[in-house]
This record gives sequence, structure tokens and C-alpha cells, in this order.
Amino acid sequence: MNIPSLLTLLLLAAPATAADVYIGVEGAKGAAKRAIGLPLFVPETPQKAEDAAAGEQLREVLRSDLLYSRYFDVIEKAADEGPEAWKTAGAAFLLSAKSARVQDVVTLSVKVTDTASGEALLERYYRQNAQYWRTLAHKVADDVVRQLTGRPGIAHTQLAFINDQSGSKELYLADYDGESVRRVTGYKAITMFPRWSPDGKHIAFTSYKDGNPDLYLFSVEKGSARTLSERQGLNIAGGFSPDGGRIAVTISAQKNPNIHILTLSDGSVKKVTSHFGVDSSPTFSPDGEQIAFISDRAGNPQIHVQELSTGRVKRLTRLNWCDSPSWAPSGEWIAFSGRANPKDKMDIFLVDVTGTRLIQLTHGEGSNEEPSWSPDSRFLSFTSTRAGRKQVFLMDADGSAPHPLADVPGNSSTPNWGP
Repeated sequence: MNIPSLLTLLLLAAPATAADVYIGVEGAKGAAKRAIGLPLFVPETPQKAEDAAAGEQLREVLRSDLLYSRYFDVIEKAADEGPEAWKTAGAAFLLSAKSARVQDVVTLSVKVTDTASGEALLERYYRQNAQYWRTLAHKVADDVVRQLTGRPGIAHTQLAFINDQSGSKELYLADYDGESVRRVTGYKAITMFPRWSPDGKHIAFTSYKDGNPDLYLFSVEKGSARTLSERQGLNIAGGFSPDGGRIAVTISAQKNPNIHILTLSDGSVKKVTSHFGVDSSPTFSPDGEQIAFISDRAGNPQIHVQELSTGRVKRLTRLNWCDSPSWAPSGEWIAFSGRANPKDKMDIFLVDVTGTRLIQLTHGEGSNEEPSWSPDSRFLSFTSTRAGRKQVFLMDADGSAPHPLADVPGNSSTPNWGP
């Protein structure tokens, strides 16, 4: 059984009577790249094979992270190891490092140098349990990105998604580069629509494990979940508020599905919309003052935005069908899945918050749905059937460079990119 889209599920459940956007739309590769020199890491003790092996592993992951950031080109050879030689080779920066492994601990001493001035821009010592050596490499990459660009890196981030390889729809996590895929629930029931908290400590999701589509809050650290809403009918998280204190939720309570705000501190629920049809899939604006959501109040489902303080609603789209909005952390764009014509496949679109600019990112390469932004608003994850089965794909925010997150058996869907 395939996981239905949220809007399809809601329509079936309804009663019978019923910022600073530095990428623009150019994607992560829009800005000019600068080259960074990345020589082989030096083992702390040249005679120790463990030190050299650790350096090789760390350097390869760091190299991949820097390239994926789209901020840098990587130069790997120069006439000699001095900054001047790397400058001649075309590198604006030089990243050198010494690596070591002592029993179950890996260490890395990193230095980033401006090749023009010879100034050290970053000098840092890293230490990590050897079991989590990839975490160390991702940390270095993010520190380098922040130091050299002023922007946050995403190499440390994870994605949550649903996969059915076990025979049931369970919650899985994976690193942003597709590594460390692991299942985190074993309910043997339909689990769906994961949503990360802003601090990365929790994931809200819906599961039928007790018969009703109830809403749960999963602790990533503890590996356990508690119930947030078990009202009869649908209880589905749309997204957390920026401060993490509230969740926008679709609740039907045996009536028409509408948007509610659930406060985590006391469990209170406030109804936000009271539409006779279906209102669903809420996503908070980055300032927490608005929500974007799907509503069929104009006929076919479209993207709407509501101010929470006034209740004023504005319609943004006029397509044949829209679903699964995701508001970019940068604020300007809302990604969603939709189709312009009834016979079209579902594709990924962007609409700006005024509703005046609409951009199509995918173009019928299978069905493309359920977009979710990276924390820096430069990439999108989404579900695609372009390779036959449902898989999680990633692409730049302009629609370029689409690729599978990982080769995970079974069908994967509803990705949500963590902080």
C-alpha cells in the first residue's frame, strides 16, 4: 500500500457533504565559487598507518562536503605546499590538516590560510569518537563554510523520511549525503509525515500504530515517542513554529479537516481555520506570524497564506492542483507540489509570498512531490518516481542537479530536512 498524499487522505476523510534570499531563483550555484586548496592530510605520526588512514577518510568526506556546498571549487595539487604555490595554482584558500587516531578517538588539527595574505583564517583542533568520524568531517566543513562565507553550513544535517522496506511504513533518518541510513521506529503500522523541531531534538509524525492516525513527538536522543494528539480522526503535523514551541496541525475530529495550533508546553489547541471543505498541510513562515496551507475553498486545492494575528487569508496559486507547501527559511519562497493541468504529473514549484512569481522546478520526470527546504534555503528534498519506485531526491533550489539521497530499498517518501 502506498502512502497517500496528505491532501488525498484529507479529502477521503472529509464528510461527504463537504529574508535575505541570496540565491534568488538561481540555486546554490548562483554565486561565483572560490577555489580552496586541499592537500593530503599529514599523519601526526608518519609511521602510524592508523593516522594516515584516518586522514584519508576525513579528507574525502570533507572534500565532498565542500564541493556539495557549491561555494567552492577544490584544487588538490600545487607545485609545493606553501600558500604561494597554491595561490599560483588558483586557490584563494589553503586547508591543511594533521590527523591522528589513538584507540577509539580520532583527532584533526585544521588550518585555513588566505593564500594572498598568508593570514590564518581558521585554526582549530577537533576530537571525536572514531565511531562517528564522519561527524567530525561534517563539523569541519560547516566551520569552513561559516568562516569563509558567513553562511551556515548544512553538512551536519539529517533528513527524516518514511520507507516501507520492512513491510510497513516506518520512520528513517539519513545524513544529508545519504550516509548512515537507519530505521528509528518499528511500529509495523503506517507512519507518515515526519517534521523536525527547529533544535533537531524531536520529530513530530503521524502513525496508525494504535488504530487512529494520532500525532506523536519522537525524541531523537531517547529513541522514544509520546502522544501529542489522539483526537478521533486525523492528527497530522504540518510544521513547527520557528521557536519550536508550537506545531501547526491538521485535525479533523470527525469533521472537516482544519488548521490548528498545538502548544507543546501545555498541550492546548487553538483552531485557526473553520472552512467547510479541507484546509491542510500548514507550514509556518520564518517569523512565525503567518502560515501557508492548502485549501479547496476556491474549488481545486490551492496555496493560501493566513496572518495568525488578524486571520486575513490570501490565495497565492491558480493551478489545477496544489499540495505540500514548505516555506523557505529565508522567507521569500514557498515550495510545493502541483500540476498546471489535470493530465500533468505532479511537479515541484516555487511561488513567492506575494503570489506574483511562479517557477516550475521539475518537468514531468516521474511524479515529484513533498518538497522540503534545507536549513540554508539553497537546496530542496522531495519524493520522485523518476527511477520507477518512490525515492527521496535532492536538488539545488533552482531545480538543477537532482540526485537520489541514497539507494534505499523499498519506497521512500515525505522527506523532511532537519536543522
